[in-house]
Amino acid sequence: MPSVPAPTDAPAGSVVEAVARWAAERPDATALVAGGEEVSYTRLWACARSFSALLGSRGVSAGDRVALHATHTLSYVAAYLGTTLAGAVAVPYEEGMPEEGVAELVRRVGAACVVGPLTPDVAALALAPDVAASGSEDVAPDGTAAPLFPAPGDLAELLLTTGTTGRSKVVELTHGAVMAVIRNISEATGIQGDNVSLVPMPLNHVFALRRLQTGLVAGATVVLVNGVASLKRVFGAIRDRHVTSLALVPSALAYIERTTRDFLGSFDGQIRFVESSSAPLPAATRAWLRSVLPSARLYNSYGCTESTACCMLEYSHRDDDGACVGAPCATARIKILDPATGAELAADGEAGRVAIGGGAVMRGYWGDAEATAATLRDGYVYTNDLGFMRDGELYVRGRIDDVAIIGGHNVSPVEVEDVIARCPLVEECACVKDADPITGDALALFVVWSGEKDGRADDAREGLTRFMREHLEPFKIPATVRSLDAIPRTYNGKVDRKPLVAALAGDGAGERAGAAPAQALGGGAR
Repeated sequence: MPSVPAPTDAPAGSVVEAVARWAAERPDATALVAGGEEVSYTRLWACARSFSALLGSRGVSAGDRVALHATHTLSYVAAYLGTTLAGAVAVPYEEGMPEEGVAELVRRVGAACVVGPLTPDVAALALAPDVAASGSEDVAPDGTAAPLFPAPGDLAELLLTTGTTGRSKVVELTHGAVMAVIRNISEATGIQGDNVSLVPMPLNHVFALRRLQTGLVAGATVVLVNGVASLKRVFGAIRDRHVTSLALVPSALAYIERTTRDFLGSFDGQIRFVESSSAPLPAATRAWLRSVLPSARLYNSYGCTESTACCMLEYSHRDDDGACVGAPCATARIKILDPATGAELAADGEAGRVAIGGGAVMRGYWGDAEATAATLRDGYVYTNDLGFMRDGELYVRGRIDDVAIIGGHNVSPVEVEDVIARCPLVEECACVKDADPITGDALALFVVWSGEKDGRADDAREGLTRFMREHLEPFKIPATVRSLDAIPRTYNGKVDRKPLVAALAGDGAGERAGAAPAQALGGGAR
C-alpha cells in the first residue's frame, strides 16, 4: 500500500496532497473514468508516487520543468500529480501541438524532460503502462515515511495564455493560486464528494484543468472525454456513468444544442449543475439551457489564465441582464480603474479597466519581466476588459481596445452581439470596430444567416434591419453587415476578431474571410 499521510482536518495545500488523503480515507472510491476504465483514488495515488520516483531516477529535481502531453488519460493525470509531488513544475501542452511547437515550448521554459511524443533535441520520458499499474511499492520510500508535499508558495504550473492577439505568454501559477481557484469553484457551485463531473475540454487549458482538479480535491469522480465531436460518446458517458455536472465552453454547448436540439433535457434531474467559461455565453444559449435543464444550477465563470474563476454567475432562474458575470468569488478581489490614470473608480456603474486580485493571481510571466510589470501591479492583474460594478456584481462590456466611440457614446461590440444573437434570423454573429472617414469609429457586423441555406438571404437582411431598429439605440446599429459561412473562433469558443478586422482592412482579406460585399443598414452611424 502506498505511503499516505495521516488524516487531518487541515485543508490540503495541493491537489496531490488531496488525492493522497482520499486514497487513505476512501481508497476504493472512483477518482477517474478514463478510456472507459474506472481508476480508484488508491490506484491514482500509486501511479503518482511511481511517476514521481521515475522522475527522480531520471535526474529531475525540485523546480525543474516537465512538459506534459495533455491527453484525457490516467497517464497524463498521474504524470501531472507525480510531477508536482516531485517538486517539479508541470507544463501541459495540447494534444495536437506539432513537434516543432513542442520543441519551441521546451526551449522557452527550459524543460528538463518531455512526457509524450518524441520531441527534437529532447529525451522523451514516457509513462509506461506497466509502471503506472504497478503501484508504488517497488519505487516508493518505506511505507512508514510520509511524502513531502509542495508548499503553497512553490511553483505548480506554467500555462500558456489563450488570448486572440499576439504571442502566447507563459503564466506562472503556484500551488496556493491553484488551490484558491479550486476553493472559488467549490464554494460557488457547491460540489460534493458524490459528484460525477464530465470534463471533455482540453486539459492543458485552465478551464478544464481546474475542473479536473476541483473534482479530485472534493473526492468526487471525474469522467474524461476528448471533446464533444462524438455526441454518442458524450451522451453515453452521461448515461452510463450517471454524470451529475458538466464543464463546457460556449461553443461546445452551442454545438450540442444545434446538433441534438433538446436531448440534453433527457437528463434533467440527474444533472445537478452545468458550468461554462472561457468566453461570454450568448443569451440564446442561456435560455436554451434553462428550458432543457430547469432543475439544474447553471453557472458562467469569469476570469483569465492569470487569475481564473474570480467571478461566478448563477443564471438558472435569473433574467438576463447583459454583461453581468456575477459577484467576486471567495478568494477574489475586483477593482475598476480609470483606463487613463489608473485611479480606482468607486462609484457603481462607472466603467473602467477590470483589475483582479486575491489568492488566485499568477506569480508573473515566465521569462518576461516587462510584461509582468505591465500586467501585475500591487497583487492585481490588470486586464484589458472594460467593466463596472453594480450592487456587488461585476459587469463586463468587452475589451477596452474594441470599444467604439460613436456620436460621443462608448459602444462595446460584445453588447451589440448579445442583442443581435437573439434575432431568430441569425445563427451566429460577431461585431467589430470599424473605421469611418467622416465619423471616426463605426461598427461592422458579420453574420451567419439561419435562413440563407433556404434561399431567403434578402428577406433575412431586411428582417435583421427591422430587428435592430426595434432593439438597439440608433448609435449602436452596425453601419455595415457581411455574410460568413462561420464565425472564426478560438479553440474555446471566443470570437477570433483578427480575421474579421483584416477583412475590413481590404487588400482582398474580405474575400479570404468569405465575406460578402458590405451592405449599409439604415439607422447606423453612416
